[in-house]
Amino acid sequence: MRDGGLTADDGRLGPDLLASLEISLQDALNHPTRRDILRVLSEEGRSRSVSEIVAGLAPLRRSEVAYHAQVLKESECVAVDGTRPAVVGREQVFASLVAGSDQVQLILRATRHSDQDHRERTGVVQSPGVKAMFRLPRPGSSVRLLGRRRRGPGEER
Repeated sequence: MRDGGLTADDGRLGPDLLASLEISLQDALNHPTRRDILRVLSEEGRSRSVSEIVAGLAPLRRSEVAYHAQVLKESECVAVDGTRPAVVGREQVFASLVAGSDQVQLILRATRHSDQDHRERTGVVQSPGVKAMFRLPRPGSSVRLLGRRRRGPGEER
């Protein structure tokens, strides 16, 4: 546990804090990416699209943010506030429904640094490098041609 028991090493909330939350908030606030999304939505108090949220959360991918925004929507912490044109059609615009909650804002402020550290640790992508493109696969087993068998000393061809 880090932060005096506030978060665990994987970024989840500690069991004591989690038990003190309403049932609807437990799933929403128990992941660092979801807390980051709620922070971005509550900073200026305006609605944002997934693309705008991703721009504020550097190493995260659009698909990750879209998934966690959907979880927040199902937990009734965010609502769809319309759609906007996007490169591949239209994307949803989300607004925070818990921006006015003192309990949620306290947790978001208290976990800001640990969530940022978690995002930086997990956001590093390990690239195999240029040499991996030219690496030849090792043979798993040798291939034996059919019809060629060893003949004994007394056998003819």
